[in-house]
Amino acid sequence: MTAEENNYRLRHFARIRRAKFWLKYMPRRARFHTYPVVGRFSAFARKRNYLWSFNYINIRPALYLGSVLTLIPIPGQLPLGFLLCLLFRSNFMVMGALQFVSNPATGPFFLYGTYKLGAVTLDITSLSSRPEPPPAPAVFEGSLNPAPGIAPPQDAAPPDLAPPDAETKPTPWLDRFYRMLGDHLPPRDQPITAQAWVKIAMHLLAAQLLGAIIAGLAMGAALDLLWRWLMIPAVRHRLARKPVTAVVSPHDTSLPPTS
Repeated sequence: MTAEENNYRLRHFARIRRAKFWLKYMPRRARFHTYPVVGRFSAFARKRNYLWSFNYINIRPALYLGSVLTLIPIPGQLPLGFLLCLLFRSNFMVMGALQFVSNPATGPFFLYGTYKLGAVTLDITSLSSRPEPPPAPAVFEGSLNPAPGIAPPQDAAPPDLAPPDAETKPTPWLDRFYRMLGDHLPPRDQPITAQAWVKIAMHLLAAQLLGAIIAGLAMGAALDLLWRWLMIPAVRHRLARKPVTAVVSPHDTSLPPTS
């Protein structure tokens, strides 16, 4: 064995060790039966080679679909990812690995970020169901009052004559709630009705889903660019530098000597 072949052999086993290190965080074909729910279909999944293929046509849909699914706060993301991989013929290993990006440590940040992104998008596109402002007071022509719509400020009551319950108690959680959803809530002196709660729930769901789709597509596009700019050229470069292990000698086409 030459020195070049020995170096290639060492690099080859180093790549295998790195691949095993990253593959242990993915639902591999050998350990697919150990996962809950989807493990019941291990025999069915092992026969589908596209679920384990790292070709670009199988990797690309997994990057986009997995990024969107991991940002949607719903239970059973791994079974849903398995169904999406069957529908779009994508790599389940990449899809399953992306589902572990959203975990209890990163979940609150993803929830708040996707909600704010969706809420801003709804406001910009005018799709938000904000209540209409009350109409302005009518101004009659010929009125002698130069500003009939503006009421004069009332003098505050003296401190000693103020009622004992006039002091407002600090409610930081309520202030934060009204600051976030103030446009979808009635005034504080009015109770929140069941219809208002339904509107709030629909707004939260729409903003969360829209923000997850936008952020997921952006994350999938970034991963797609990284895969095309880093992984594919690295594989092509490695295959181009692969040494030739077999030497084929040309055939002898001369005629045998005649006796």
